[in-house]
Amino acid sequence: MSALFGLSLIGAFCLLGMAIRRWIPALRTNMVPAFVIAGFLGAIAMNVGLSGVIDGVDSSLFATLTAELFTLSFISIGLTPPPASTKDDGGKTQRTLLRGAWSMGLTWTVVFAVQALVGVGVVAATGRFGGMDAMYGFMIPFAFAQGPGQAVTFAAIFEGQGWVDAVDVGLAFASAGFAAAFLIGVPLAKWGMSKGLATHSMGISDSVGKGYFRKDEETETMGSETTFSGNIDTLTVHMAMMGVAYVLAHVLAWILGHIPGFVGDTISGMMFMNGLFAAYFLRWVLRKIRVEHLVDRQMQAKITGFTTDYVVVASFMAVQAAVVAAWLVPILVTVVIVTAITVVLVFLIGQRYGSDHDFERTMGMYGTLTGTTPTGLALVRILDPRMRTTTMAEMGLMNLPELLYLPAMLTISAAFAGEVGIAGSLGIIAALTGAYAVIMLLTKTVGKRTWTLSGTASEPAERDSATPVDSATR
Repeated sequence: MSALFGLSLIGAFCLLGMAIRRWIPALRTNMVPAFVIAGFLGAIAMNVGLSGVIDGVDSSLFATLTAELFTLSFISIGLTPPPASTKDDGGKTQRTLLRGAWSMGLTWTVVFAVQALVGVGVVAATGRFGGMDAMYGFMIPFAFAQGPGQAVTFAAIFEGQGWVDAVDVGLAFASAGFAAAFLIGVPLAKWGMSKGLATHSMGISDSVGKGYFRKDEETETMGSETTFSGNIDTLTVHMAMMGVAYVLAHVLAWILGHIPGFVGDTISGMMFMNGLFAAYFLRWVLRKIRVEHLVDRQMQAKITGFTTDYVVVASFMAVQAAVVAAWLVPILVTVVIVTAITVVLVFLIGQRYGSDHDFERTMGMYGTLTGTTPTGLALVRILDPRMRTTTMAEMGLMNLPELLYLPAMLTISAAFAGEVGIAGSLGIIAALTGAYAVIMLLTKTVGKRTWTLSGTASEPAERDSATPVDSATR
């Protein structure tokens, strides 16, 4: 029953966040999402007396909800059918999608590794203010590049290996990352629009600013029915599919748990990834028995959006201010420096992707590398509200090249498990960063600049098409 109370509180704060954004101009102007406002309000409430008022509704409950909802969001992504392919353009759109997904996925991998190196370095230099071990600096790429769900997932594994308060540190970094994503990302997006870098941008309407539509406005549907409601509701089928995938994910985790050493502990504990693989398997089964059409893409994407919103609010509400306050100096300094370096790297690389929508890609990467993929998509929607570019679809496909980060992730896991010293792990990650950069050069991921801080620099060598393509969020 406590879990239902927790979910109910998240919903209540979401509604309050909607109302506050509606009435505070600064929040509308900076496009701060209602779920982020809800998260901050929930965190304040939990730390000034709400925690424990209802039996079982405390920070540990919201940490658990963060991890479980995050797993469900990945299951939902895995169950979402791909968009219909474009067949009448000679494969140009497909080439654009693949190139963009590769470039952005590799950028994400490089910045993940750099964030880890910088995080450890800054915490090592500032950790004496409160006695924070430099090892906790390794938590920031999980929080910034991957988001609160993965921060909690990995932090829980690390706490099991003896690193006390890793979950709270990860959640603190993740919360700060979301603030950086919108408080810095939205002004950067608007600046790009003023410089003409976003070729398909539109003015922000009153409804978009308020965050909800008027009754008479034309909006998109949430999906189509695939079952007869007198038999079983379509939404029931979608939720049932997610339940089956969730069970399969735990079976997979049990199997992977038999791998000896920290590798088995780490991989089996990555429930979001187990959930994604289970969902892919289930969708493959549905396709084989020719009933994949029962899963409606638009409805499944909305379920993903629901779980993502709730993950963010739950992660804020799980933060314990008392733990964060003890290490406030190293945490704040690390957040500021990592945010600044992330902006610089993303802008330097993003100028050289070689397409006609490089600025949209750049802002998508910044949002993803400080929050989650939906955060990046939210920034892209400011620049490309009618989906005239392929950026959103590219961000949905970049998960595959992002898997190149696995050696860096396993190195960090080995460091927390005591299998590798901190100096050795930093050396390995530095070498991996160099390897990622070499791969980027060899695959011609970067080239001539297509835009500069003062405006468009030159026409891309092979101007990508601007075909609107639908995309599901991570």
